[in-house]
Amino acid sequence: MNSAVIHDLIISHFKAWANFRPDRNATDNVNFKPPEGTWYRLTVQHGVNLMVGMASEPCTRELGAVVVQIFYPNNRATDSAKRLADQIGSHFQYYRTGKLEFLTASIINVPERENGYQLNVRIPFRYN
Repeated sequence: MNSAVIHDLIISHFKAWANFRPDRNATDNVNFKPPEGTWYRLTVQHGVNLMVGMASEPCTRELGAVVVQIFYPNNRATDSAKRLADQIGSHFQYYRTGKLEFLTASIINVPERENGYQLNVRIPFRYN
């Protein structure tokens, strides 16, 4: 199992994004006071792993997705939130480092929430 390695590689790549702002980034299981305006949270969702080969030992492919939730205030045009989602998707999709490979990003509009607008950027990954 390589979940810690995968998580570290993903976080490192996210922090390398040109527009990364630590003050706008919420971390799972860490207290965070949302700032005024736009902010985001990255979550690594591990999926079901597969045995894809057998040599001297089994070869496992670990699957999952990176989900970046973008939170945007109510009653504002959403163009900048959509541009931000596009930038994050472009930063991740088709990127490869070592055994970690990202696939095609999807932007998902989350139904209106009482405390703001939300877009999710979902990027599947595989680790061989």
